[in-house]
Amino acid sequence: MNKINAFIEVGKDGLVAVCTRSNKYHYMILGCGDSVDEAMEDFYECRDELKQMEEDAGRTFPDLEFEFAYDTESFLRYYGNILTLTGLQKITGVHHKQLSHYATGQSRPTAKTVRRIQEGISRFADTLKQVRLV
Repeated sequence: MNKINAFIEVGKDGLVAVCTRSNKYHYMILGCGDSVDEAMEDFYECRDELKQMEEDAGRTFPDLEFEFAYDTESFLRYYGNILTLTGLQKITGVHHKQLSHYATGQSRPTAKTVRRIQEGISRFADTLKQVRLV
């Protein structure tokens, strides 16, 4: 399976999932939607259409696995339904009101704040990996 980087970000008309032509296969795949789930669903539909077009032209379409990276706004929108902003404040050390501004697009985090959020989420994920229920 070939891993390809793709991105989920907030666009002008909603959320966008995109794989740019800069990958080694030079494919561009784009999905749009009002939510991350809709954008991802559209993304995979576009991938399937591209695969069909390649096969119809007699070309082999590679078996691709996508690794998605989120911009801060789309991450907070998506996971804000699972983790509260107050909970994310505890995890990241970034005040929940500031996280709210990032989630709504009122402001953008600095690179330092993005790293702080990423590090907090990663620490939390590592902690969850160690949880064993009995």
